[in-house]
Amino acid sequence: MSAGVQEIRAALAAGRGADPVRGLAGEEVWRRARERPATAAYRERILARAAGHARTPLGPVPFSLHRRFAEDGARTAYDEVFAARRRRLTDLALAALLDPGADLTALEDTIWAVCDEYVWALPAHLDQLLSPAPSVPHAEQIDLVAAETAFTLAEIRRLLGARLTPLVAERVHQEVERRVLGPFLARTHWWEKAETNWSAVCGAGVGMAALHLLGDAEESRLAEITARVLAAMDHYLAGFGADGACREGLDYWSYGFGHHALYAEALRERTAGRVDLFADGAGKVARIARFPWYAFLSGNAVAAFADTRPHGALQPGLLGLLGRRFPGLPAVPEAWLVEDVLDGPGRWGAAVRSLGWEPPPSGGGTPGPGGYLPDAGWMVHRAAGAGAWGFAAKGGHNAEPHNHNDLGSFVLAAHGEPLLADLGVGTYTREYFGAGRYEILCNGSQGHSVPLVAGKRQHAGAGAAARVLVAEHGDTGCRFALDLTAAYDVDELTSLVREFTLTPGGLTLRDTYAGTAPLEVTERFVSYAALELPAPGRAVVRGARGAVALAYDPTRWRAEPGELRHGLRDGSTAAVRVLDLRGTLTRGSCEVTLTPLG
Repeated sequence: MSAGVQEIRAALAAGRGADPVRGLAGEEVWRRARERPATAAYRERILARAAGHARTPLGPVPFSLHRRFAEDGARTAYDEVFAARRRRLTDLALAALLDPGADLTALEDTIWAVCDEYVWALPAHLDQLLSPAPSVPHAEQIDLVAAETAFTLAEIRRLLGARLTPLVAERVHQEVERRVLGPFLARTHWWEKAETNWSAVCGAGVGMAALHLLGDAEESRLAEITARVLAAMDHYLAGFGADGACREGLDYWSYGFGHHALYAEALRERTAGRVDLFADGAGKVARIARFPWYAFLSGNAVAAFADTRPHGALQPGLLGLLGRRFPGLPAVPEAWLVEDVLDGPGRWGAAVRSLGWEPPPSGGGTPGPGGYLPDAGWMVHRAAGAGAWGFAAKGGHNAEPHNHNDLGSFVLAAHGEPLLADLGVGTYTREYFGAGRYEILCNGSQGHSVPLVAGKRQHAGAGAAARVLVAEHGDTGCRFALDLTAAYDVDELTSLVREFTLTPGGLTLRDTYAGTAPLEVTERFVSYAALELPAPGRAVVRGARGAVALAYDPTRWRAEPGELRHGLRDGSTAAVRVLDLRGTLTRGSCEVTLTPLG
């Protein structure tokens, strides 16, 4: 909801003196947090890690890591060193909130070290990375992590208040002003109009830092910042269709919409309810809040489309907030929640709220059977019962945010593991977001359970779009048919239709081809699980807890198993098993039935 500066000034004046994080402030909040059974395991981990941090010196951020992205495009080593510092900062600050008598020496040393860092933005996001005189000073370039760092430091400063040494508190104020608030007002930033997680995360980081640090005397600056942040949030929401699906994937829903939500709550408090980003008349924000109920398939296995991980984990603080703001949300299964509130990058905002805020009701109820998301072109079905099947397939187009060339890709999961998988996110490098993106296994169609036609993969671009022919969903199954012809630059191909039919007994996949000449076709199936070929016309994908049998016509299709390597987000690699069914046809179909084996 965009608003003018004067309108925002009036709203801020109405809430003058209000604490934007009232739900996190005060000894009573943290007394309840210390006694809350649902977060006991989280608290134990945090306190144990904090004790370890206090005994361990903080390592440097060496220049050799800073420059490496410019040299070879690698970023994992720097990102991990940087993230370890943020995890340390978050652990120590959370431990201080949980223990009002804690020694803050290690925390203040860590805050001081973060303030000493050459730059808060990641090298992968810096312009003119190795220039001694960049057009925008490196320290003033605001990316996701720089904005999060400003927010983290400013909020720790507010919540710990007089417990922090005054010089440390003032240093935080100075560095956030120098690196983020001042540079934000001094120039416009490309991400302010991005229809992706960038506008939400950067906007929330800047906006939260401003809410924490700019008092009544600077209300005009706060209003100016808030107006621009609200405009950025409008662009973020514009990236969603009316169905509320996050095409960037579940992880980026947690990241982007999570930051949007925590900022919305803080601004609502600070303006005495005058500015409420949850209250949109069209109900779009409520539908975005429901997206996880279309992403989880079986246990914590998810529809890992785009750059998301095959297994999801949601922060209880965020879900608790959404449950209060949107009371009609379904039950949240325990399997969907994180095992530790501190994620890999050490994100403060979600972690502190998962300790301080009330978690969502857990355990009872069912999350429902899924459904069809027409704007994203996703069909999702989740059966009831332990070990029940979960299925997702996608249409859409091949120019989506965090795009993979994956029209017709599908996931079939059981017992909390994807048996037929979408590989999900890979190792982030320069090439991952560059010209070679679709040569990387998880991004190109060669790494998905979709056909190769005449040896060709799907091509990228908005013109490679699936046309939905059938989308039917019910309590016990679904039917989904897609015309995938536009995804393939094959002159001889005149039609390719993929049809899924899911029943309680299993899944039938039928690909129907028409061409002007014989087509060499490879029907590919991708899995992280073991692949067996026990007999002609039969394959078995066997996971740790379940299996699925694939049946096909061996007189028309030749089975070729293979194994590839996939680079994971953390820089490690995993084995990927592929089953290729090869055949030649001018007109005809390939039908594969997939039957659960338990």
